[in-house]
Amino acid sequence: MSIDETVRAIQKYSSKYEETVVDFSGGRYSVVLLHLVLRALGEAKVAYIDTTISLPECDRFVNEVCDAWGVDLITLKRKDVDFWGLVKKRGFPHRRFRWCMKEFKSVPLRLFNQAYDAPLHLTGTSKHESSFRKKIYDVRGMFHYNYSIRSFVLHPLLDWTETMVYDYMEKNYLPLNPCYKEYYGSGNCYYCPFISSLLYYTNLARLQHNLFSKIVDAENAMRKGGGAVYVGKGRVLRLGTAIPRFNSGSLKGVKLPECEAKAFSKELYTCQKRCLM
Repeated sequence: MSIDETVRAIQKYSSKYEETVVDFSGGRYSVVLLHLVLRALGEAKVAYIDTTISLPECDRFVNEVCDAWGVDLITLKRKDVDFWGLVKKRGFPHRRFRWCMKEFKSVPLRLFNQAYDAPLHLTGTSKHESSFRKKIYDVRGMFHYNYSIRSFVLHPLLDWTETMVYDYMEKNYLPLNPCYKEYYGSGNCYYCPFISSLLYYTNLARLQHNLFSKIVDAENAMRKGGGAVYVGKGRVLRLGTAIPRFNSGSLKGVKLPECEAKAFSKELYTCQKRCLM
């Protein structure tokens, strides 16, 4: 889908609703989407979900972009529960059982939609981010009703590739979330069951040791010695012991992918989803 086609799609669907909200995570797709919405509609209202495990750099970036672009920012955050408190009760989220998505994204959005009479949500989802996502959205399409948040959702960037996103950012001089340089991801959640990169957690321990310590504390609270990273076939990796050994070069049985080894001497802005996970 071209830029003009994307802009027209935003205009077409938004005209049918009294309220349109951009779900903004601070990631590169979100930045491009917000810029396109401003081009299409002249104004934008943003909903940023504070998952309670967002990196502070990501929080600052979101606020800075919205301030600079004159966007109405609404931060959604659950105050009745804490992510790490639930981890200690339920265990770490699993790739096939991401209870965190429901508790810290769907629930806040659903409550928000009830208060705002179910506005149209625009997201930066792209089906090219994974083969699994492509299968889902090839059936679901760009526009559909999301029963989890009880509102209609439009994905204007569904057919956009990563190259298209970076080309658009470069041509329009759009800012890039600093978390991509430091952590190789947007930083909306500093812990995720889909992140298994030792390089990522090494950087997290170095740059945000107090946040990394919360992961280790949760591991220690597990009755059967649970680990934060699932490595397959029922096995888990305890970051509290793995990262110190990894830094000292004594972690046996774990071989770094070539891209991850290169990352120690080369800046990588985007490879977390393709290679580091």
